[in-house]
Amino acid sequence: MFVGSLSCEIAEAADPGFYVGAAGGRSEQSLDQRAGVGPAPAVATLPDPFDPGRLTIVPPYNLAPPPAYAVPVAVFLPAGLSADETDVGWNFSVGYRVNKYLAAELAYVDSGEASLVEHYRPSAALSPNPSFATEINRGYTVSSRGPALSVLGSLPLSSQWELFVRGGVLFAKQEVESSTWSVGGTGRVIDPPPIDRDFSDEVVTVGAGVQWAFLPRWTARLEYQRTDDLQANEIMGKSRIDQASLSVLFGL
Repeated sequence: MFVGSLSCEIAEAADPGFYVGAAGGRSEQSLDQRAGVGPAPAVATLPDPFDPGRLTIVPPYNLAPPPAYAVPVAVFLPAGLSADETDVGWNFSVGYRVNKYLAAELAYVDSGEASLVEHYRPSAALSPNPSFATEINRGYTVSSRGPALSVLGSLPLSSQWELFVRGGVLFAKQEVESSTWSVGGTGRVIDPPPIDRDFSDEVVTVGAGVQWAFLPRWTARLEYQRTDDLQANEIMGKSRIDQASLSVLFGL
């Protein structure tokens, strides 16, 4: 009798009504590595006009036309690129189940952080004094988050198991910080201050998964989601968010 009663209560969890949920998992922001960091393909170190004994890092896009004092004492050329595109992502959601086949959700999604770094080293022809920087790095860090509105279509497999697909829109806000910093030497270079920018975009998001009603009012969900490309900006190229998550839902 107990098992039969529990089964009936679980089946009732698919009835119309509101529910809340929380999810966490692996988030990947696929960055456009070919676009690199900003518009500059190389970096040069130039003498500071106010203090000849000090070097200042100046990206080439600030040298058109170059100032009168711009006589390079060292030229740094591209030496590789590194990216960290994965982080922990999470979301909180509120949903309404219309019937056993259809539901709508409003969620707040955080996709974590990702970063891209370009490495520059002195050219063999114009190598600097050993006391100067041995490497210059230019990179950015991007964090993406925002509300998402979606519709879910479900296919019940039993009173406890069902498959579902998702389609909706993510209103993404990207917070991007770009910086240039030197490595090695005796600190006789000036690293320019970081640049912070916020960008907004609206992208389509789709997903699919399976969910299991393991207790009355309680459901576990395993899901994979992907967004369309977020538009490029003055610091970074296009990006895309992929997320695999495990969530728990509670029926109200």
